[in-house]
Amino acid sequence: MGIERGGDAEYEEFEPSYEEKAEKLEATLKPLLEESPDSLKLSGKYIATDEVKIIGNYSLMKSVRSLDLSDNQINDEALLNLFESDILCGLEELYLQINFLTGKGLSELAQSEKIKIKNLKVLVLSDNRLSDLSIAEMLLSNHFQNLESLDIGWNEAGNETAKSLSTTTTFPKLKKLEMERSYVDEKGFSEFIKGELADQLEELDISANKIKDESIKILAQAPKWKSLKTLRISQNRFGNEGAKALGESVSMSGLIKLYAGRNYFDAEGAQAIYESKTLKKLKTLVIKEEVDDGSGLVNYSRPELLRPDDPNAI
Repeated sequence: MGIERGGDAEYEEFEPSYEEKAEKLEATLKPLLEESPDSLKLSGKYIATDEVKIIGNYSLMKSVRSLDLSDNQINDEALLNLFESDILCGLEELYLQINFLTGKGLSELAQSEKIKIKNLKVLVLSDNRLSDLSIAEMLLSNHFQNLESLDIGWNEAGNETAKSLSTTTTFPKLKKLEMERSYVDEKGFSEFIKGELADQLEELDISANKIKDESIKILAQAPKWKSLKTLRISQNRFGNEGAKALGESVSMSGLIKLYAGRNYFDAEGAQAIYESKTLKKLKTLVIKEEVDDGSGLVNYSRPELLRPDDPNAI
């Protein structure tokens, strides 16, 4: 940046060339990869399209199995560069939360015939700007057949996503699905439970949505969930009816962990869950806030900690 004095200041922005960026970034990456050749954490490093291209062309990256690129400036173009990189074909875990990805980029990824990253087991896409239709399209693509864990929370996942979840046959190994703060309603959940995926999931996170009693009844009463061990439904809007449906659920009898705090039910609903005769395998039950995972079964002795009745309360 240059400054000329004499009353008017002029600023010259300096943008390093691609080659200069590559030299600097590779100098940063080399010692990190020497120390940990199979895992690389680059969260919050202002990584954008050029940096993604450099990473995807850097030969030492070939050994990396887990890549964390969260909280950066990765856009749709960079997303395709990542997934079309031969160097990164061995990736098994990819973290892309808190970036600038949109539905356009995800749709292009789903449609691309040049994808090289096909061995992913963990993919995190939360807190971007992904549309419902683009997520639905991704769920029907054949690029993720080894995926075991998918996080699409804090995007626009809705009923189209739910419909794809009911029909997809291209996620045969998926065990964990996170959809925190999504927009699936009763119609969407009615579709979701029709598919085989509902029976293969071991962990489902649909917390911080707007789930009411009818949606909980649909989920709890569905003849599904043969593998489900962990269910997170905190911060929703179901009351005593929904809580009772959970407490009486036969299909969810395999649950080991249930997180249901900050909903609209009171002590009556909490008791229906806590004294359930069907959820006999529960080892962790959270029906109030600020309880850690290791606390075991939690009673409802402090109902004031349950989510209040005010629909605007958080």
